[in-house]
Amino acid sequence: MRMSYVLLAVLAIGCGGSGGDSSYSTSPNPTPNPGGSGVTATAAVTMKSTDDGYGYATFSFSPSSVTITKGGTVTWTNEAGTTAHNVTFMSAGSPANIGNLTSGSSSRTFDTPGTYEYHCTNHSGMTGTVKVQ
Repeated sequence: MRMSYVLLAVLAIGCGGSGGDSSYSTSPNPTPNPGGSGVTATAAVTMKSTDDGYGYATFSFSPSSVTITKGGTVTWTNEAGTTAHNVTFMSAGSPANIGNLTSGSSSRTFDTPGTYEYHCTNHSGMTGTVKVQ
């Protein structure tokens, strides 16, 4: 019987009984922490063309996924200077596609929350995602 009381006391302390961690929320809709969420109003994506070490070029968006706030802007930059890349959205309601860029940058603003997938039509496997919160 005495062991039961000790076990209950340990469980109460471990589960945040009196004096527990104040960052724990039992509210059904916790409010996100804008300062620590990692979500920003702007994001930058680089269109990469790199050598895989065996003489073959590999192409990618870096980072391949970004998360921004509603009304935020993403800027895609092609720093390669020779290989043309584009941004073609696959989701309804997406902003206008970005045509072939051999250098320079182009931006798009996202006014509606959701997930927007895109790819480069010149290079299979070169894909990315914009998440708007």
